[in-house]
Amino acid sequence: MPKKATNPLVVGLVAGSVALLIGCCGGVAIGRSMGQSDPAPTAVASAPADAARATNAPTTPSVSAEIPAASGTPAAPPSSTAPETVAMPNVVGQNAAVAADQLRDLGFTKIQYGSQDEHDTVVLLASNWTVTKQSTKAGNKVPTDTLIVLTCTKQR
Repeated sequence: MPKKATNPLVVGLVAGSVALLIGCCGGVAIGRSMGQSDPAPTAVASAPADAARATNAPTTPSVSAEIPAASGTPAAPPSSTAPETVAMPNVVGQNAAVAADQLRDLGFTKIQYGSQDEHDTVVLLASNWTVTKQSTKAGNKVPTDTLIVLTCTKQR
C-alpha cells in the first residue's frame, strides 16, 4: 500500500503543479476532444472585452483601443540631434579607470578596454591597468558616440 503524503507543503506543491499543467495545456486538449480547433490567437489587451461579450455583461473600453496596433515597421525614434563633438584628450600613461572616467566626463559613451599583455588578455578591473594606446589620436575632434578603445597593460 503506497504511503500517503501528509505534509501540507508537498500536497500544496503537487496540487499547484497539477492546476498549472491543466491551466496551460488542458484547455487546448479539452477543446480538441470536443471537436473544436484551437482558437485564433488574440491580443491579451482585448481578452476582457471578448469575455464581457461572451457573458452579455456590460463592456468597458478595451485597452487595445488605446494602444496602436503593432505594424511591420518599427516606430520612428524620437528626433535626435547629432552627437556633440569633443577634442580627444591624451590618456596614455594614465590608470585605465581614471582615463575612462575622464572620457565619460567629456561625454564619451562607448569605451572599451583591450590588453596588450601576453598572459593577462582580459581587462577585468580597469584600476589594475595602465593605458598604453588609445584608438583615437589626442587632439582629434570626434563625436561623443565614437568607440574609444583603450589598450592597456598590467606591467608596471
